[in-house]
Amino acid sequence: MRAYQLEGLRFLAQTYEDGVSAILADEMGLGKTLQTLSFISYLLRERKVSGPFLVICPLSVLSSWLVEASKFCPELRAVKLHSADAAERDRLKATLKDVDSYDLVVTTFEMAKSQSMQSVLGGQMWWRYVILDEGHIIKNEASDISKAVRRFHFEHALLLTGTPLQNDLHELWALLNFLFPDVFPESAAFDAAFDRGGGAAGDGSQLRRANEMMAALMKRRVKQEVEQRLPPKIETKILCPLAPCQRWWYKRLLLRQSQLLAELESDAKDAGAGAASGGWKKLQSLLMQLRKCCNHPYLFEGADPDPGVTDDALVEASGKLHVLDRLLTKLKAKGHRCVLFSQFTSTLDLLDDVLRYRGYEFSRLDGSTNRVQRTVDIQAFNAPGSGVFLFLMSTRAGGLGVNLQTADTCILFDSDWNPQADAQAMARVHRIGQTKPVHVYRLVTKGTVEERIVQRAEKKLYLDSMVNRDGARVAAAQDGAAAADAADGDAPTGSELLASLTFGAHAIVNGTDADRPLSDAELDAIIDRTRTADTSLGDVLSGGAAHSAEGFESQAQAVSLHSLEGEDFSEKAAATATLGDLGREFAEVQKRARKKRTTTQHVVGVGNVEVLTSE
Repeated sequence: MRAYQLEGLRFLAQTYEDGVSAILADEMGLGKTLQTLSFISYLLRERKVSGPFLVICPLSVLSSWLVEASKFCPELRAVKLHSADAAERDRLKATLKDVDSYDLVVTTFEMAKSQSMQSVLGGQMWWRYVILDEGHIIKNEASDISKAVRRFHFEHALLLTGTPLQNDLHELWALLNFLFPDVFPESAAFDAAFDRGGGAAGDGSQLRRANEMMAALMKRRVKQEVEQRLPPKIETKILCPLAPCQRWWYKRLLLRQSQLLAELESDAKDAGAGAASGGWKKLQSLLMQLRKCCNHPYLFEGADPDPGVTDDALVEASGKLHVLDRLLTKLKAKGHRCVLFSQFTSTLDLLDDVLRYRGYEFSRLDGSTNRVQRTVDIQAFNAPGSGVFLFLMSTRAGGLGVNLQTADTCILFDSDWNPQADAQAMARVHRIGQTKPVHVYRLVTKGTVEERIVQRAEKKLYLDSMVNRDGARVAAAQDGAAAADAADGDAPTGSELLASLTFGAHAIVNGTDADRPLSDAELDAIIDRTRTADTSLGDVLSGGAAHSAEGFESQAQAVSLHSLEGEDFSEKAAATATLGDLGREFAEVQKRARKKRTTTQHVVGVGNVEVLTSE
């Protein structure tokens, strides 16, 4: 074990001696599983403390727990509690009743909350320790899994998570209520004590107090602090222009809801306006449509003029895809290997087509990939001398239990509302065992809701650094007011949603720089592996996400939507167009655009010339 892992073991041993539960919150890839198994072994062998111990984890890492237990702590008698077969479940239930026959039970969150296993894992069973891997899964106290584990009986609890705080300070209460239900019985007092809505929050004192409280209950280290041999990770945010047809769709999607946007803009000034109304729900749908547009306009039904055909026109119809295509060409030529992430299956399908069109050798992993194929593809990618250039995967499906440290490049085609989901994705490449500097390229469509999502994510990362990692030092160096409104839920609030949409409208209508494509010189600078600092198109982001977050006002209104491009659309009948109507309109536009096209013809005595022809 490394020195910091031994320190983690000592921390866990001390919490047991103190009779308290704890959180081991080391960054992903620092060996929380090994430290936990060593702790269990210490209790059994050195302290003569009998079990049973229960580990609940995601299905993707269930096998990893059992393999590591066998490898590092072979004396542990471990039972795997996971099966879809009714007869096998009955056998496992019978095994659990004989508590002297095993030390450790490893199961999944799905099993833990299933009705058939509740009576066995809960009921009369008393656990020495209940250990939740990816413990932030109980951040919402009202979720099914959160309710299920609270029904278990245990002496101590241990949460393992690389992302203890993902959205807001209320999540801390949910974790602490599970660990110390008698100390934190209700959320009202906690929320009042750490209320960030009042003026007093501006001095950052609440965040410092939260940091001090968590320091006694939690051990957290990050890779840069403890793994000096780990190569650096450099993140580059690439602002991509909208392609013409994307701009067409983006504007019309906004105009389609312009009257509603104008009404909600007025309602937002009313303190009683609620985010759960039908109007706000429509805006959530609009947000998803705009995000789809930012990825590729052909994701809309009827938008692709040549369905089933993959060609250069498909690539050029999306600003991000065009940049990605050029980026991959340069990366492949320089011998780099990539992992490409997207949140959306429909986008993965489109990227899959383009990668095949370009002839790249790649593998794919999403929620539909079975475990056998997943293992085979990962082993093939990591094999010495592997010719697989790229691994295409879903951000969430590829976020846990996937090690791809033989790659040196991570590309985020789109960003998650929750920055920790993106962080988990990056950790598949930048982890212990990596021997090269890792470059992360985050593609963001300039002047759209995507840019707002990334800004908001930077705010959440700032909150994480304040509460979980030396928050007092950060607060002394930064203005605490920057964090006062740092966090919302995974999904945006009503006012934040409206601000995001109007931010996009302002940039699309009034922006001019968005039309300029990235030059080859800029792309060459982006893939330059001599860079050592995070950048955004060459501009150094001093202070990283925490610094970038300072200029972001989560409730700010960017522009009124009563008027777009100088014309009042609030009463236009066009605002009621359906997506089908837009698809048909776009098809007509594409038809007209293809009426004239150039072809190359050979003229005797002249050579090849471009000639205008009609369809």
